[in-house]
Amino acid sequence: MTHEGIGVLDGPLAKAIFDSFPSGIVVQGMEGKIVAANPAAEKILGLALAQMLGVTSIDPGWRALHADGRAFPGEGHPAMVALRGGQAVRDVVMGVFNPTTSAYTWINVNAIPIRDTATGSVQGVYSTFQDITRQELAERALRDKDAEFRMAVQTSSDGFWIADATGKILEVNEAYCKQSGYSRDELLTLSIPDLDYLEKSEEVASRMQRIVQNGAERFVSVHRAKDQRRWPVEVVASYSPTGGGRFYCFIKDQTEQQNSAELIWHQANFDRLTDLPGRALFFDRLSQECSAARRNGKQVALLFADLDVFKPVNDLYGHDAGDVVLQTVASRWLSCVRGKDTVARLGGDEFAIIVGNLDGPNEATAIAAKVIESLQADIALPHNLACSVGVSLGIAMYPANAVEMDSLLSAADKAMYVCKARGKNSFFLSDAVAGHLSNSADWMAFNDSHLVGVAEIDAQHRQLVRLVNDLNRDISANAEQPHIDRLFDGLMNFTIHHFQTEHRFMLEHHYPDTSAHDLEHGKLTAELRQIIQNLGIEGDLLVLQKIKDWLIAHIRNSDKALGQFLNEQGVH
Repeated sequence: MTHEGIGVLDGPLAKAIFDSFPSGIVVQGMEGKIVAANPAAEKILGLALAQMLGVTSIDPGWRALHADGRAFPGEGHPAMVALRGGQAVRDVVMGVFNPTTSAYTWINVNAIPIRDTATGSVQGVYSTFQDITRQELAERALRDKDAEFRMAVQTSSDGFWIADATGKILEVNEAYCKQSGYSRDELLTLSIPDLDYLEKSEEVASRMQRIVQNGAERFVSVHRAKDQRRWPVEVVASYSPTGGGRFYCFIKDQTEQQNSAELIWHQANFDRLTDLPGRALFFDRLSQECSAARRNGKQVALLFADLDVFKPVNDLYGHDAGDVVLQTVASRWLSCVRGKDTVARLGGDEFAIIVGNLDGPNEATAIAAKVIESLQADIALPHNLACSVGVSLGIAMYPANAVEMDSLLSAADKAMYVCKARGKNSFFLSDAVAGHLSNSADWMAFNDSHLVGVAEIDAQHRQLVRLVNDLNRDISANAEQPHIDRLFDGLMNFTIHHFQTEHRFMLEHHYPDTSAHDLEHGKLTAELRQIIQNLGIEGDLLVLQKIKDWLIAHIRNSDKALGQFLNEQGVH
């Protein structure tokens, strides 16, 4: 995007950086008129981009103050000074009235001229700024002995520190005394490393240096109380060079939030009735086990389990009795496996068991026999009733039966239905052969159902599928990590190229949903980048499965409509 000859936003990467930059950025042309502002600037200033475009720094609508409370004239704005003098203006503190909050937001502004690369002439100016309102208020409390602010800090439910450049505590509020168990006098003898619990003390010094360099930072940490209790905190820290250097830290106790987050995570990943891992956590653990097995030359057994004659229990005794059966089954099966193995409930009366680090299928069939044996005894129900159920087990082995997650799941599922057909209450070991049911070279198939009818787009979709299949093949072959990383980089780069191609088609043929489609591309690019970043966290098989699902959904949900429109315009 180019404005008045200013090309600072040209190209999708520059635009993405501009839009995601955490500091506010405002770009002004030679006449001082604003031609661009990023989302951070809109948030800090409390103004939408449309309200700023075309406005200059000397517009009477601005209400700005110096740090000492004097009015800040528009002619003295750093951007106007930089435009007139052709030199950068740095570290100017000013308060700008924010119409959203009806209060002044304090910012630290740097204004840098934009020069023509050929002639060196000034073409405009861009200003970057950060919200330093907390810092400014804290400094004013010290400088002016502002009793009202001191009272607000002292009565705040959040902790508050002031520390010098070495990290020595200079001032604290009552809230932090209560949080830490120390008295104020005791805290004033301590330093940040005494309270901020990290694995290595040098991490504290490194973080302090970052805050000095950046001016402010928000982070989570763990603090250590007087009784050595540790508790999670969120810290908003800012730095001022005044008085030889001061750190101002607002500290929020995150214990309740952490407990809530852990509860939410548990509820999202574990079955409410049996407290077994649910479907999402099951896939994550299966991916991790298969990745570990490939690295160590071991095998993984996936057992799909479906209860026999469970429906009659529900029909005869009611759903409460059915819940008791499911809970009892879960408890008995947990006793059949090792602590590191996974018993998961996938839904209804369907379960799955993951057993890793195996040398062969005999270990898996032995566990299957124990699982079946565990259900031989009757299950006690409410009101002195009892019932019995059986189980049909399908077993698939990684990598013998399949080398991809969806193929492994399919093999185990088919093996389980063989048991159902043979009379139930038994197990069957899959006879699938990896590479026969699902050839790793074309694990992700591109067929006629994926065609959108535009040759260039279809060709690029085929190439994306080839890139995913290349990744699957080389990951399955245990290729070196640098090679795998290069393949992921290639997939990312080609995806961006593909989206640029679709954007070109949309502009050339005036596609009515261009904005929505571009927004979808932005979301998909971010999702793909996040999926790739999770490679070392989630396991490569789960990452591959997510990429496969992501790409197929992109073609079906986004590109089919675009292809139909282009076909109607005569593009094929």
